[in-house]
Amino acid sequence: MHVFAHRGFSGLYPENTMLAFQKAVEAGSYGIELDVHESKDGQLVIIHDENLIRTTGRDVLVSDLKLSELVKIKASKTKDDAFDATIPSFEEYCDFISKTNLVTNVEIKTNNTWYPDIERKTLEMVRKYNIEDKIIISSFNWISVMRAKQICPTIKCGFLYYENKHINLALEAKEAGIEFMHPDYKLLDDFTVKQCKQNKIGLNVWTVNSEEAMQQMIKYNVNSVISNYPDMCLRLLKENHGNS
Repeated sequence: MHVFAHRGFSGLYPENTMLAFQKAVEAGSYGIELDVHESKDGQLVIIHDENLIRTTGRDVLVSDLKLSELVKIKASKTKDDAFDATIPSFEEYCDFISKTNLVTNVEIKTNNTWYPDIERKTLEMVRKYNIEDKIIISSFNWISVMRAKQICPTIKCGFLYYENKHINLALEAKEAGIEFMHPDYKLLDDFTVKQCKQNKIGLNVWTVNSEEAMQQMIKYNVNSVISNYPDMCLRLLKENHGNS
């Protein structure tokens, strides 16, 4: 089982910042999960929300500012502005991660705002830094996932979901050529796990932030957990391995 740091090591550091990503590496994470939007001038930027208010304190949309403006904005509001961390560009991240062996789960944020051609731009940046084999593309907007797969058939992809309305999702993913399902951990059950294993669909589960939830994911033997606290997940994995 692998551990992805959710928006970096966001339990202790400002989410989706280079500081949180660096700390995720230092914690021994297998991978990093992050979110990509587009700036006013069509550049890729890493931030979770469409609006900057929660993470920066500024009530403005990502799409209303140029990249040159966004990368200067302090983004540690979630940690009481205790860290001097700013909004990173996706290119800055790709340059950083290309020097490591970590896998990156790139969530394309087109479920609320539609960014034309963001899938192509994301994959072009990935190719520029030669990290295609270390990328998983995911989105709650499955059209974006399918577009990414169409643009680059070899890229690994996952369907993100938070409602238990897709009874045969493993079969849907298999038919679509999608490698992973990315459910909210609270939706996972014996049937889903069994169906995924039978159809060879991987399970990358979010957001596993408690020891109780992590122990359940260990029992299910999912492919990966995505957590704000990668250190906790790694510790429990090590303890479980020692007791097995």
